[in-house]
Amino acid sequence: MKKAQGSAQTGKAAENRLIPAFTMGTAALSLALSLALALPVPDALAQEGAAQEGEAQESGGLLGGFSNNPDAPIEIEADSLEVEQNQKTATFIGSVHAVQDTMQLTSDRLIVTYADKAGGGNEITQINARGNVHILSENDQSADGNWAIYYTAKRVINMGDDVVLRQGPNVIRGKKLFIDLNTGQARVDAGAASGEEGGSGRVKGLFQPSNP
Repeated sequence: MKKAQGSAQTGKAAENRLIPAFTMGTAALSLALSLALALPVPDALAQEGAAQEGEAQESGGLLGGFSNNPDAPIEIEADSLEVEQNQKTATFIGSVHAVQDTMQLTSDRLIVTYADKAGGGNEITQINARGNVHILSENDQSADGNWAIYYTAKRVINMGDDVVLRQGPNVIRGKKLFIDLNTGQARVDAGAASGEEGGSGRVKGLFQPSNP
């Protein structure tokens, strides 16, 4: 009996070493890391956007409110959690809900890539959401897609495919979405049209008139 208890304690200690920054809950697993993600932002975003093919639409005041506090902690909840210590990844599975400041993200699966900090602890370097991705910001602004990648150092979100941006009754549809959280600006890329190899698609927008 003592040997069994010792083995259980050893296994628990090993588990704690694998997920030192993750807190286990009763109904869900949550991750709350206080991370300072306000790092210098290179000009890669502008270069990346210029290299994208297809027609695009820049959205300013209408859908340009995607921003948050980079110093706020990132909290993630899900039905289960799988950690690969060698790969430095934590995969949240089932009804995933992530929050940082005023921004929320839901998806079927979320893969968090992290790195060891020099002074101890971990820091998130990338968040990869898959399946029924929904991003909600303040001012009733949202974005939906099949996948999304959040590059924390650049504070840039790339989203696809068949994305839909909404603010109230106004809607913009395209193939890819690029969000710069530093400026709050969103860019929609039409991508290639269906059935046309190398062709260019169209960005579609529906804008309702304001009530007098």
